[in-house]
Amino acid sequence: MSQQSLFQKFYSAINAMRQKISQQAGIQYIKVSSIEEIKDVPKLDYHDLSELDLREYKDLFDYAPTESMPRSGIRGWTTNVIWPSPDKMPDGFNPMEIMERAKRPNTNAGATGRGINVAVIDNMLDITNPEYATQIKHFEGIIDGSELPANNHASMVVGHIAGRHTGMAPDATIYFFTKRTYPDRKKFDQEICKVLQNVIRFNNAQTPENKIHILSCSWGVRKREYSPKVCELLDQIESSGVKIILCGSDDMTADYTMSMRDFMPCNNPNMTDVQPDVQAAGQEMLDNWAIKYTPDKIVGIPTNMRTTPMGADGWQYNITGGESSAAPYIAGVYAAALSGNQLFMTRPDWQSELNDILKSTATQTPDGNYMINPSGIRGRVSEIVKQMEMDLIKQRATTQHD
Repeated sequence: MSQQSLFQKFYSAINAMRQKISQQAGIQYIKVSSIEEIKDVPKLDYHDLSELDLREYKDLFDYAPTESMPRSGIRGWTTNVIWPSPDKMPDGFNPMEIMERAKRPNTNAGATGRGINVAVIDNMLDITNPEYATQIKHFEGIIDGSELPANNHASMVVGHIAGRHTGMAPDATIYFFTKRTYPDRKKFDQEICKVLQNVIRFNNAQTPENKIHILSCSWGVRKREYSPKVCELLDQIESSGVKIILCGSDDMTADYTMSMRDFMPCNNPNMTDVQPDVQAAGQEMLDNWAIKYTPDKIVGIPTNMRTTPMGADGWQYNITGGESSAAPYIAGVYAAALSGNQLFMTRPDWQSELNDILKSTATQTPDGNYMINPSGIRGRVSEIVKQMEMDLIKQRATTQHD
């Protein structure tokens, strides 16, 4: 039997297995019979493409952020896709290989986030996914007790922080608090206030080693005058010694120690032949959202072209990232940097200092822009902690001598 025949036999077996699993779960795949049906699908999920000939459509799956950031084309897929046989696929295009390669995050020189507690507020999470299940040490569902289906957005967020194969801090402890999403901002603010109050209640009850160190929020908040209660609660959390990472790009987030206006998603350097084009992705977002702000340095966060967990045991590959993925990525980087360096969190205004370190250690790309440098951040934090420890030793020696 030829190698091509073996590939086709393998693909047929995999596709048959996927169909059987979906039937058992009561889920039907969407049968796709023409390219036009998927050209504007943001993400392929439970799509059956087995009847298509994709050989001339590689560009459909090559979408990556550019200066124009077109909003057409497929921007990702999941493990729940039935692909055509290899002889009907674009040359050199292997979606499963791409998904696997895009799992690996940038390493933090062996740092894993152990001993750092990260709280997350997001949509309903499937806590059984083995990629992060062991790191969920506290979970609170919807406040009113109602049940909602798990949301892939939440899996993505936790995966960027503490995923075994995808997280920047795979040994960090996760405290998860569920929120609803309301289109009406007044209702959303009311929901967030209730969740933030629960976060405060939980944190107040913890021993010092179990208290929250970082709060990752892949959602934004309006200006202080429009959401005073939300801002008051965030102030309270931050003043208790928590590093808050918020999305949002208006003047509101300037009140906090993290503003995503300074940090934009860029390409994953782990992917072959991809340059991390920071400015293109970032500037387009600035233009699209009409932000009247020009930071000294936009630092790219490589969350484009990333694979993260999904549902109970699946995976999702996103060609384009966003603030929602950049925020937990940064949370994971900070958790890894602080792991073993908890003394750093005794410094006055350490939360803002972390942001300054992120910017000052950023790596300049060939096109003159900047990208986050996780190992550089940890290195700088470690240097500061080492100096703090030496100062403490000198102080004790002086005290004993006196």
